[in-house]
Amino acid sequence: MTGEISSQRMTNRDIKAQERRQQILMVAKKMFAAGGYHATSMRSLNKEIGVADALTYHYFPEGKLEILQTIIREGREARVAEIEALAPQLKDDLPLREALMLAAHMGTNLLSADKEWFQIVMQERNWLRHEEWMKTLGTNEPPTAFLMHYFAKRMAQGEIRTMDLKFAFSQFFSGIIMRSQFGDETGSTDDLYLEKLVDFTAQLWST
Repeated sequence: MTGEISSQRMTNRDIKAQERRQQILMVAKKMFAAGGYHATSMRSLNKEIGVADALTYHYFPEGKLEILQTIIREGREARVAEIEALAPQLKDDLPLREALMLAAHMGTNLLSADKEWFQIVMQERNWLRHEEWMKTLGTNEPPTAFLMHYFAKRMAQGEIRTMDLKFAFSQFFSGIIMRSQFGDETGSTDDLYLEKLVDFTAQLWST
């Protein structure tokens, strides 16, 4: 039994390898967000990390594209976990406005938790082929899919008027994204902006 436990423990070498991998991803994420994926060469990336080219390829044999895919995929997994951790707060009997406000706060947290990751996602999705993008994410669903499923269930129960919920939900989150990235020309505070967005959406969605 003791031997089995010992064999499952990470060695110092394993820990150092994991730390090095994370270092590569962290530095690459900063550089991709600041200068763009195409403008960041493997040479400049390795120079910033302070390692030889061969070491980076040891962790990511397919090079820069594999690093980008890993950043996007692992970032998405982290965002999904954050939303799912808040999922128990979305009770079925919540008034629509309160449910939308909670969803809005989840969306705000989603965008602010890792701004570099979100910036890379927005910058690079246009040039990646659709198939490659889906392979990178490992799913066809966005991190906000759980929220959309929640409101779809409430629409099926007649609490939300029948509509193209995917499009309506996209509009709702576009308002949050625009505020997060570009601010609000009216000068509203973040809380006031969310109040206005939620009130407007609740009115549109209500039966």
